[in-house]
Amino acid sequence: MRRRSASRWPGLLALAGLGLAAGLALMAALSLPHLATVSPADGALAVSTRARLSLVFDQPMEAASVAAGLSLDPALPGDLAWDAAGTTLTFTPRQSWPPGGQVRLSLAGGRSRLGLPLLERRTWSFTVGLERVAFLTGAPANLAAVSIAEDAQPGFLTVEPYGVADYAIRPDGGQIVYAARRADGGADLRAIPIDGGDPAEVLACPGAACLAPAFSPDGTRLAYERQTPAPAADGGAGFGDPRIYVLTLATGQAALAGDPASQARSPAWTPDGRLSYYDAGRQAVAVLGAAGGVTYIPSSSGEPGTFSPDGRYYVFPEIVLLENAITLTGTLAVTENVPVSVAGFYSHLLRAEIATNAAQDLSGPGVVEDASPVYSVAGDWLAFGRKPLVDQAWQPGRQLWLMRADGSEARQLTETPEYNHSAFAWHPDGRRLVLMRFNAIDPNAAPEIWLINSDGTGARRLAAGGYSPEWLP
Repeated sequence: MRRRSASRWPGLLALAGLGLAAGLALMAALSLPHLATVSPADGALAVSTRARLSLVFDQPMEAASVAAGLSLDPALPGDLAWDAAGTTLTFTPRQSWPPGGQVRLSLAGGRSRLGLPLLERRTWSFTVGLERVAFLTGAPANLAAVSIAEDAQPGFLTVEPYGVADYAIRPDGGQIVYAARRADGGADLRAIPIDGGDPAEVLACPGAACLAPAFSPDGTRLAYERQTPAPAADGGAGFGDPRIYVLTLATGQAALAGDPASQARSPAWTPDGRLSYYDAGRQAVAVLGAAGGVTYIPSSSGEPGTFSPDGRYYVFPEIVLLENAITLTGTLAVTENVPVSVAGFYSHLLRAEIATNAAQDLSGPGVVEDASPVYSVAGDWLAFGRKPLVDQAWQPGRQLWLMRADGSEARQLTETPEYNHSAFAWHPDGRRLVLMRFNAIDPNAAPEIWLINSDGTGARRLAAGGYSPEWLP
């Protein structure tokens, strides 16, 4: 019996060794890093032209080794970034993926921070959609987007029960921040990914309305207009008395900008990162300097303008009162050879040099109503709306016009006198614009979103019942 029992020990020990080895191998396999998820997902369709790529691993990774194993086709320039845990890698392209094209990715190699190798080899791809336009639509208004493809149908990005007041797209295309209205009439700032999704709170504003968000050019700060409770014109409760605040997104800290004693609204940024807003008390656009100084550009109209891409100029509509003007209730007239508008005034586009406040009239000598100026991305053209106010040429709606940045070569692009054109947004390539138009004769007609080439061709409607269009990256 003892001899037979002893003869079993070598076999038992061998089996135990095999089991131990298998267990160790299983533990090693389980401890190896794995790529858990990718975004956009493999096979995804109609992906944004500025979509960010995201790779999520099941454990912290060594950044350089993963970056060395990642390849893209097409190989766009971009920025790689890891989250604090070292498990999520994000690639943000610096230019758009080719619209309608396919992007192929592969990951071959890498290792975890523990030095364990990434053995799997992964390839995946997604198809980029045609470019899209965001806008507000519905009752209550919510954010929607529509492709510029023929016969494309809009889709909602938000479903806020009390609606969206306004929105801003982060310069890198990563997200959209919007003002979500509440039941009490106030508004909070929330964010969604560029393609829609669950909203995340950016800034809660209890007892206030936080509106008009505007990203700084580098995307690190968010200016907004904060309104406090105030009696409404009808005697009810409302919000008013606005001030401008700047939220630093990394810290969540907000600070008042400008004079606390003066109402301020319509925040915007110069391309070189200076904050601007309309100071209602001074009737001027305030531009904050990097060293703390402020430049005030007189503007009695209070209508928004546009900064040149180099940050040198500000173009805005300004009211011009007519001498010898006569207020009429019917047709326009001429008094002492001066064309007279119905209201006794007109508006021209002024170009102010921010450093000196010297202003140039870009509209020329005509009696016109010029408004809604927007610089092209390259800064060589200005899009604007124009309505002639002389007797023979008067029309109910403003048409889309273009002119050079110095006011020369002005030309009309649309010829639909009964429609008013505004809210112009240039495509980055300078060859197309989107805009809002509405019927100036029929007050019950819904506004529309239109696309047009910068040479005036190809005009077509993208969506009915929308306003505030912007190109989605």
